[in-house]
Amino acid sequence: MNSTSTRGATTPLGLVEHIKSRAPHSVSLIVPTRNEAANIRPLVARVTAAMSRTDWHWELVFVDDSDDDTPDVVSTLERLGDQVRLRWRAPRERSGGLSGAVTAGFADARGEVFAVIDGDLQHPPELLPSLLAPLASGSADLVVASRYAGTDADSAGLASRYRRIASHAGRLAAHVFFKRTRTVSDPLGGYFALRRSVVDDADLQPHGFKILLEVLVRGHWTSVVEVPYKFAERATGTSKAGWREGVRFARHVVRLQAGTARHGQAAER
Repeated sequence: MNSTSTRGATTPLGLVEHIKSRAPHSVSLIVPTRNEAANIRPLVARVTAAMSRTDWHWELVFVDDSDDDTPDVVSTLERLGDQVRLRWRAPRERSGGLSGAVTAGFADARGEVFAVIDGDLQHPPELLPSLLAPLASGSADLVVASRYAGTDADSAGLASRYRRIASHAGRLAAHVFFKRTRTVSDPLGGYFALRRSVVDDADLQPHGFKILLEVLVRGHWTSVVEVPYKFAERATGTSKAGWREGVRFARHVVRLQAGTARHGQAAER
């Protein structure tokens, strides 16, 4: 039987080809930004250092809803090569908030894998190799960076008691209303990676901050892996989360639950 040998072990060529066909080679790092001018250059430097430790072909896709100098800073970097790209959304185009920016990034991205990371440096770019590894090996369709999975995780970057309470309540609501989220300890996080096929043709209806919840409920995935991380304090600028986002989240849960119920009823017919 045809086989290939590595350090004395033999693997059928058919299996090798199957592994190669599943292993992605390119990733689009999607960064939704709003008034993050001071964080852009440090973020790009840290992403570049992290990705240099991998074999991935990568690009940074900034989807920007800013009213400050953020698009000018990104445009300066964009001119240095095609690894950095910018999509600036005018005020009339900013539907869906941060979630809408991420889905706009999905539409523009060229990679076989998408990774979503915030532009405020609370998501450590140094985690990217670990976040992408399960996708490269074929062991997951979706990988979630978790602030709550085990002793290596930490949510200390949630700056106020209100945000910590809101995060706990939101996670509880997600697990109560959506069965598909119950294997994920951080279903409302903003740091994750997935195969393009997870969101291709998915009926995503972005609203507010919680795009991962939308992906978990509506995306085409069968296997998910969590990677623990420490949620850092914001380097500069101010958080965009607040009570209005809490209201938007509650409305989104109601709409998402109603849509899920309708889908389930249609499937039963």
